[in-house]
Amino acid sequence: MVKKNLIIIFLIIFNAKVSFSQEYSAYDLLKSCSDYKSWIDNKFESPADQKLLFNMGKCQGIMETTGKIMSTLCAERKRNVNINKQLAANLQGIRTVSLVREYVSVASSIGNIQKYSAQSLLTQILSKKWPCK
Repeated sequence: MVKKNLIIIFLIIFNAKVSFSQEYSAYDLLKSCSDYKSWIDNKFESPADQKLLFNMGKCQGIMETTGKIMSTLCAERKRNVNINKQLAANLQGIRTVSLVREYVSVASSIGNIQKYSAQSLLTQILSKKWPCK
């Protein structure tokens, strides 16, 4: 009985910590991807310190992971699986740099970007630019 109570207490504490963790914001992704875009646009000539490289890696990782997920969901959607069209995008042959440029272009024009999560805004932008048909 004591073990069950300890397990329940542990699960409640763990659940509370997970629910209070902060999701990566769209503004943070915009800052990281803006650095990434400007570094590429300058033909890799601007100096990059460890923090800049780390943030650019976060941007690239989020873009590539989200792109692969959305491409997979698009393929599944074409097989008549009931998947929301805002979660799928036809990104076959689209390079990561194109995803970054589109995100920076659209996200920088949004007012009050802090209220969005990075994942939700990114999927919204990509599904509009490259819809799954």
